[in-house]
Amino acid sequence: MRKQEAAEFLGVSTRTIERLANEGRLRVRREKGKTKPIVVYDDQDLARLKKEREEVRPPEVFGRPNTPKPLDSIGFRLDPLYVRMLEEQARSKGLSASAMARHLVIQGLEESRFERIRDEFLAMRDDLGDFYFALLVTKFGMTEAAANEFVKETILKRRGA
Repeated sequence: MRKQEAAEFLGVSTRTIERLANEGRLRVRREKGKTKPIVVYDDQDLARLKKEREEVRPPEVFGRPNTPKPLDSIGFRLDPLYVRMLEEQARSKGLSASAMARHLVIQGLEESRFERIRDEFLAMRDDLGDFYFALLVTKFGMTEAAANEFVKETILKRRGA
């Protein structure tokens, strides 16, 4: 395998591949390329190293910046002030700080989704009010003031308001 392929296969950086080769843990051979020799790493050595890595650290565990993370993981850093606030909120709810952060992110996403839906609904309601206003004035001959009052009292009236 070439360097990039070997790095992806092992889940490490290309620099780590070079270091493993320099340490003698990975055999290297050069093959003729179009313009210059191509460095190729031994497949058996790569398979052995992958097995060793998985025995030491299962593939689903990650923590180093150059290892691929699962698609469902997101990480970010917080200012210490926000970390303390998060820990206090988490403690009051009996959660870990990471569980609380997850809860807050999901809650924020849900709220923004519901706000968008609400805004779309209110825009549709306003458009319906404009339609009824035009219909009452043009087709039923209502005065603009009467039509406006009717639309406000029926279509645009908020429930419970």
